[in-house]
Amino acid sequence: MDKQAQNNVHTSTISIKGAELGGENPLPIFRNQKRDRSVKFLNEFSAEQTHLVGYETGEIYLPHRWQDRYTRELAQKDIETVVLENEYLRATFLPGLGGRLYSLFSKENEQELLFTNPILQFANLSILNAWFSGGIEWNMGQYGHTFGTCAPVHVAKLNDEAGNEFIRIYDYERTRNFYWAIDCHLPTGAKNLRVHVRIINDRSETTPMYWWTNIAVRETPKARVFGSTDEVIFVDQGFAGYGTGKLPYLPTVTDTDLSFPQNFPFANEYFFQNPISMNFPWESILYEDGHVFYERSTATLRYKKMFCWGNHVGGRGWQEFLSDSSSPNFSPYLELQAGLAPTQLHGYQMPANSEITFTQFFGSFEKSENQQLLNTEWSAAQAHVAEQIEEAIPQNLLESENLRFERLNTKRPEEILFHGSNWGFLEEQRRESSGNQIPAGLRFEPLEKLQIIDWIELLDTGTYPERDVTSTPTSWMVQREWMPLLEKSTQNWLSALHIGNYHYEIGEREKAIESWKKSLQLNPSPWALRNLAIAERDAENLSSALSLYEEAIDIFGTKLHDAFYEEYLQLLVKAENYEELWRIYEELLSTRVPSERIDLAAAKAALQLGHFEFLAKIFTRTFAQIREGETTLVAIWFEHQAILEAQRLGVAVDDQLREKVRHSTRPPKNIDFRMIEL
Repeated sequence: MDKQAQNNVHTSTISIKGAELGGENPLPIFRNQKRDRSVKFLNEFSAEQTHLVGYETGEIYLPHRWQDRYTRELAQKDIETVVLENEYLRATFLPGLGGRLYSLFSKENEQELLFTNPILQFANLSILNAWFSGGIEWNMGQYGHTFGTCAPVHVAKLNDEAGNEFIRIYDYERTRNFYWAIDCHLPTGAKNLRVHVRIINDRSETTPMYWWTNIAVRETPKARVFGSTDEVIFVDQGFAGYGTGKLPYLPTVTDTDLSFPQNFPFANEYFFQNPISMNFPWESILYEDGHVFYERSTATLRYKKMFCWGNHVGGRGWQEFLSDSSSPNFSPYLELQAGLAPTQLHGYQMPANSEITFTQFFGSFEKSENQQLLNTEWSAAQAHVAEQIEEAIPQNLLESENLRFERLNTKRPEEILFHGSNWGFLEEQRRESSGNQIPAGLRFEPLEKLQIIDWIELLDTGTYPERDVTSTPTSWMVQREWMPLLEKSTQNWLSALHIGNYHYEIGEREKAIESWKKSLQLNPSPWALRNLAIAERDAENLSSALSLYEEAIDIFGTKLHDAFYEEYLQLLVKAENYEELWRIYEELLSTRVPSERIDLAAAKAALQLGHFEFLAKIFTRTFAQIREGETTLVAIWFEHQAILEAQRLGVAVDDQLREKVRHSTRPPKNIDFRMIEL
């Protein structure tokens, strides 16, 4: 360790094996009009614990596009990084992938403090599909892994009042229309990373908000988790709802100390319910060698969480699926998280013209005597860990640093190290055209990006440009402030399409249909036909929806993106029209580059029609984009096995035979994405 090393920020690269993110799904995916989720409760909850539960946790995606075109093909690649370091720690961030903290390395102990994934492998776990494990992820805006987790963000270099360099990760979030900034500090002499978050709602209306810092740390056989309270809300998998209890024993796994995550036989989680009187809550993980990793925050980030994959075949399989189990750097991992609300299914309302700010410290220490805490009653062990965390991060230090960081919030970035998207710049231009400004402390510069060119033209000329109907629109926009501009624009098929998208997104179905029909009158496009099909599908008019997809196929045929066919085939499955599905697959799609969703729909038809040779191929292929916990493939596999067993025995398939097969056979590992095996 270089004791003379000074605090500094610089850019670099890491070279690892990684998959290509691939293209985006071009279709506008509309929100779930059931905005709130229903939540079941195992026992009695307080009024505070039920407040806003399920609020605005329904699926929402626009104006973003799904990132669902990646594969599992890995190649050596160089990934751009921004590095913040001092004499004790080196923090490496991925600006092209949501600003994630990839690595927090202790120079003092020559030890990685986080779970650092040895590969970049995407999987279907985020709001927009693509997600990867490891490091510290900043989740905001909406329930789930965040919109921008696999998207570029802005990173700038600044200096504090003492001359220490720090970085600001920031952007404009278009779904909830707020600004955010994450300031990361490693002043000279600091043995912990200090992160200050600023979320800005400068609009004149309350907006739903969400924040969970997601920290991936190594999981070892005897690793033990502690929090600043023993009061938790836990997930009961059998009941499929929430319960309250006290660590270390919870009814979800009876008579088992669940402060040891390896004691969970399935993927599970619990949320630490720190009291409102606790000003500086914390969480930690203790390892067999006495090493402790911790996170401590100001009171705003009151709630903490532990998630583990569980000690079972499915959980281990998912960890291997997300990483490279053959790598010498591979390790099982779990997540420590910190959030604004009691659980991730609790909503949070951010008032108009307000800011949310908080500070987090991340670090570690090692004391050999801590090894005995693995065999100590949880409350007594927790008290010892609490004393050590207070010693490492005294409350007065966290409080004073938070106040210092607050004073830096509006400091203008001095040097942009990495450019994110152009959406922040576009919003700045829109506001300036109406005499408004963006919040201080942010800096957006114009970039040559196709995605905003049409919207810039609308601002500059008052007209939204018309494009070829077979080309993919440059972007989607459902922000309310753009609609008057579109409505004043000379109408063409594309501006009418965007207006219809806005109305459908906010639940105005009839207005949306009217706009999409107008778009068709102006110039028939597959986009308007598809959107009308979605409206019919959502109204349970399957026949009408199918007819509209078929009209698009008849007119535009092979020019259609696979995403059109994926939706159409899924609708044929819902209509149980397997013959037509198989015909379309064989005549139009089988010679294309394989699409997972197309092949999956074809597998459902093949099962019903007896095309078992096709199924045999499906069961051996590798799927990249199957959703966490999705059971479609294993359901097809079990039913196929039941059919084969019935043929062998000369009997009909019935539920008894299905149950026998389910308990006597195991699906191939490559198609088994279950979280729980029932």
